Amino acid sequence: MTVLLAVALFSNAAAAQPATGLVADVYTRDPVQISMLRSRFDVWGLDRNNNSVVVYLPDGNTGVLDTLALRWAISPSRTQALYTPRAASGDVGSIAGFPCYRTVEQTFADLVVLADANPEVAVWIDIGDSWEKQQGLGGFDVHALVLGRQDIVPLADFVIIAAMHAREYATAELATRFAEQLVTGYNVDADSTWLLDHYRVHIIPQLNPDGRKIAEVSSSRFKRKNQNDNFCSTGIPVDNGIDLNRNSSVLWNFGSGSSGSECAQTFRGPQPSSEPETQAIESYIDQIFPDARPGNPQDLNIAAPTDTPGLFISIHSFSELVLFPWEASAQNSGNHEGLRTLARKLAFFNGYEPCQDCLGTAAGTTPDYAFGERGVAAYTFEIGTSFFESCDTFESTVLQDNLQALNYALKAARRPYQEAAGPEITGLAIEPSANGVLVTAIADDSRRSNLNADGEPADPQHAIVSAQLSVNSPPFASAALLPMSASDGSFDSSSEAIQTLLPYAELQRARNTIYLIATDSTGQSGVPSAIFISDTLFTDDFE
Repeated sequence: MTVLLAVALFSNAAAAQPATGLVADVYTRDPVQISMLRSRFDVWGLDRNNNSVVVYLPDGNTGVLDTLALRWAISPSRTQALYTPRAASGDVGSIAGFPCYRTVEQTFADLVVLADANPEVAVWIDIGDSWEKQQGLGGFDVHALVLGRQDIVPLADFVIIAAMHAREYATAELATRFAEQLVTGYNVDADSTWLLDHYRVHIIPQLNPDGRKIAEVSSSRFKRKNQNDNFCSTGIPVDNGIDLNRNSSVLWNFGSGSSGSECAQTFRGPQPSSEPETQAIESYIDQIFPDARPGNPQDLNIAAPTDTPGLFISIHSFSELVLFPWEASAQNSGNHEGLRTLARKLAFFNGYEPCQDCLGTAAGTTPDYAFGERGVAAYTFEIGTSFFESCDTFESTVLQDNLQALNYALKAARRPYQEAAGPEITGLAIEPSANGVLVTAIADDSRRSNLNADGEPADPQHAIVSAQLSVNSPPFASAALLPMSASDGSFDSSSEAIQTLLPYAELQRARNTIYLIATDSTGQSGVPSAIFISDTLFTDDFE
């Protein structure tokens, strides 16, 4: 009956697409129930507006849903999308029907050009092989774009991976656009400039390039896993392979957060870190981050020191969530409070829900590896509301919101467990005068998400007690910090307008970078923000 329903609804669909698949909304937000669904079905993600879990039924058999004692309904719009032919693309470097999403080859080509044109702050490196490349079947190298001045020892490293799951189109494009924003902003935007002068950013835009090439073709666009065809050799491209986000060697096969069935979309593989793509990213994580979490990486209770530098983000879609370890367990980690605080800060920018286990458990994920093995603050961004987000929505919403979140994450990479609890500086402005440069801004301790999916207490807001300014060196590296004043005469609230008149004698006769930082009543300082003072100010009038 379900197959007949699909045929009746979508009789105008392209003949090449069998009219059997259906997409259902299962109405639950209970993490235990979601974990159960993920163990039995191809769960696409959450629909936050609908309070439902989006489940794909490739054979159209809805009878199995009736056994769950959960309310469900067919999703007409998502099911319709299964049968809607994709428009051709006029750009050979983009995915057909989606001009905003670059192909694997175009992503790599554009980032090579970016690195070649900006060698002082960008280098393109090979960090490993895809499964097909390792087998001599074509395939790809796995690449990283490394950003930051090459002549410095970075104060912190920030690693971003994307397109681990092949069908999640927007993830690679977000990572690539973030790289492009940073590099094109160098020596133009004050924040981009100081961040690349002091930190190092590692962007792996296509972690699963073999699978992504399969998913770029409309008829196999739901490909999720890598291309290891030793497993689930059905001849159907979306079935074979291993879920790279269940294959990591920390908490592999832990609890019910993965599947041992070869054809399941969450198949964990025959052993931990069996896949070359997994080996590549784990080796790279070990190379970049020192081990700040000694002891057994799989001990759920061990904490990393709160001053541990470095940050790791794995970008996925979809569900509009910011997740953090442990992803394999509902148990809080030893760094739960610090991880949660930064998650709420990041979620302020993209509007997502910050939570640990609201998507159910997932065993053997890369963020759990980065945190468990090295003690690094690690997150999963589940961006957008669809694997195949429209270009209009991606450009206007998903991209802009998440670029802001990634920018803040980079600022917090020096002390991610601490600085997110401190005030943020916004609205920086300068106004030259005969006596100096008036610097103004807002110090704000309130900019955190109030979406509380985990039901835990909200982060408190604290009064600002001080603000400081430094010239041409970040506050944490400067010996000369100049005090700023509350514009209303008193530091007594969680959001304060601040100002100071900076004498010209404090400035070089060149472009200057002005850094601001604020501290709250707990003694916690937040991340710095910066603004340029142009060298054109230095005329005879101001000598």
